[in-house]
Amino acid sequence: MKYLKRTAEEIKRGTAGMTRRQKMRYIWDYYWLPIVGFTAGLLFLIYFLSHLLFGNKEYWFYVTFVNIKPQTGVESELMEEFVSERGYDLSKKNVFFNDACYFDATSYSGTNNNYFQMFVATVEAGHLDAVVMEEENLVALGSSGRLLDLEADANAAYFEKYKDRFVYSVPYDEEYSKEPVAVGIDISDSRLMTEYELYDDTCVLGVGAYTQHPEDVVAFLEFIGVE
Repeated sequence: MKYLKRTAEEIKRGTAGMTRRQKMRYIWDYYWLPIVGFTAGLLFLIYFLSHLLFGNKEYWFYVTFVNIKPQTGVESELMEEFVSERGYDLSKKNVFFNDACYFDATSYSGTNNNYFQMFVATVEAGHLDAVVMEEENLVALGSSGRLLDLEADANAAYFEKYKDRFVYSVPYDEEYSKEPVAVGIDISDSRLMTEYELYDDTCVLGVGAYTQHPEDVVAFLEFIGVE
């Protein structure tokens, strides 16, 4: 609320003496990013709640792409191609590619938003199968225990062939481990980078801590060209 009040005061000062059209242009020029972010978040929230309340609540596969330009989400070419290749029957279960998620796990302020809260809820509900992020962001997230330990979990056998690509993070929970654990798979050479150019540098995939579909995560890795 303080942010909204401060922003309103800034706009009021900055648009003093302007016409209605000039004011609208000023607001768009200086505040387009939060406007787009708020709109994307609102649309995702509407979709998420409608799915939660009225839609099929089971998933064949659920992946979240963090901090990217919307291009790989629901009904995207990437998703439709994956659904077709896997032969999923969407009348029975859903496939969800979420590209409206923005947070920075390297700082408290970077996770103090609704996007991160919805992401955590998705993990804790057991819906999240995979998350795609830049390496630094994923390493920070991995410390929280919300990603699968790719070497120690019961599902570890699914991911053993990717061990040369593992990305490690030290858990906050020292009772679990004081040593780095494998929380991600480097996919910087995958289609997500060569075709979609999701990030400038690194691209890493993490597996949701409570995934029910490790075999589908492997299928997705193969689909994007990770061997």
